[in-house]
Amino acid sequence: MTTSWKQIGLLTALALCAYLVPISTNGSWILLAPLSAFASYLAGRHVGSLLHGVLAFATGTVAATLTLVFSSHVSLLTFALNIITGLVLFALLPWWIGRARRNTVMFRAQEREHAVVQAELRERARIAEAMHDQLGHDLALLALSASALQVAVQRDTPAYKQAVRIREQADESIDHLHQIIGVLHDASQPEPLDPAVASMDRLLERARANGMEINYVHEGKNAMDPVAGGTAALLHQVVQESLTNAAKYAPNQQVDIELDTRVNPTQVRISNSLVGQALPVREAATGLKSLRRSLEAAGGMLQVNREAGRFELLARIPQASDRLSPKSTLAPVKKGTRGLMIALPVIVAAAIDAGLYLLQDATYKATALNPANFQQLQVGMDREEVSEFVSAKGLDEPLPVINAPSTPPAAQCRYFAAKTGVLDLGSEMFRLCFAQDILVSADHLYPTY
Repeated sequence: MTTSWKQIGLLTALALCAYLVPISTNGSWILLAPLSAFASYLAGRHVGSLLHGVLAFATGTVAATLTLVFSSHVSLLTFALNIITGLVLFALLPWWIGRARRNTVMFRAQEREHAVVQAELRERARIAEAMHDQLGHDLALLALSASALQVAVQRDTPAYKQAVRIREQADESIDHLHQIIGVLHDASQPEPLDPAVASMDRLLERARANGMEINYVHEGKNAMDPVAGGTAALLHQVVQESLTNAAKYAPNQQVDIELDTRVNPTQVRISNSLVGQALPVREAATGLKSLRRSLEAAGGMLQVNREAGRFELLARIPQASDRLSPKSTLAPVKKGTRGLMIALPVIVAAAIDAGLYLLQDATYKATALNPANFQQLQVGMDREEVSEFVSAKGLDEPLPVINAPSTPPAAQCRYFAAKTGVLDLGSEMFRLCFAQDILVSADHLYPTY
């Protein structure tokens, strides 16, 4: 796996952040901390390899630990505070936030790409199904024409046999179309409602030209006018599927079509007689199933009745303003997710920072002596006078980095951290020695270098 120069630079910056901030023992950390947080975030945001990021962070951490361990001017408390604060707050957490952001962006990009691919596949299936409806209708009319030719010519003639073959081939082609569309169809998606829609008159004219007898009655506005309810595409699909079924299962029978656009929903009733032996229903047929799904998806309904020697189809198609909106299949995006992703590490960092500050404050109050107060002390003061300037209890022993001089004879000494405030991380100390409650020594001790 190749690593670009940009990523190498960011990894180097991450390692430096993990190193420089913990070893800072003076006010420079105020400048280094925000720079470290920003650089660590960029490393997490733009470096793709998790392993490379961990190695860079570990390198800086090990270097900082060794520097602090072998540094003679850093106390154990300072070491612990610097490691925790520097690494966790200003390197690890920003890097984690940046990497979490990177993963989120990449995941959403993959989701969008997947959605585009799925949409393209669904659209292809919808187009194929629309073509199936139109081609199935044309083949049914072709079979009807072949049936009419069978009636017009004498049996056992070449023309009659050719008409029979045309009829059989048309039926086989329709079966093949049903099988193909069964593979392509996604049951979770609505049916295509916008094939190449011809006018109602043209649809009926083509059917009549192929030998179908149609009785068409229309009451109300022009059904193909989009202003009249927007029912043109669905109505075309209903009538075309009905004529296709009539041509396949009831050839040479009159088809009655009653359309009423005065009511809402628009109502269309299509019926024809069933004479002779009923033809078997093709198992792979999807016409009426697809039609029912299309109507239900738009808020309509479909009823099919086979009784008293007649086949009747009743469809109700709502106007455009009353149609049900398709339910979205995508889960709503929670706006609080992104904020929570950022807020959680910020809250954790704030809690750690607050805990460290409270620990440092308690340590300062128990062990620290302000240099300004130390300057007010003079040898010969009693304990009561000293207590006016020294409120901390101090320590029994100096820090390991302090090389304290010998204790005065018959004296007891206390050690205090020489600090100007809570955030002063220096290692200098003061020593106050008392003999019979009198201050006999006040020393300023420095760490050995």
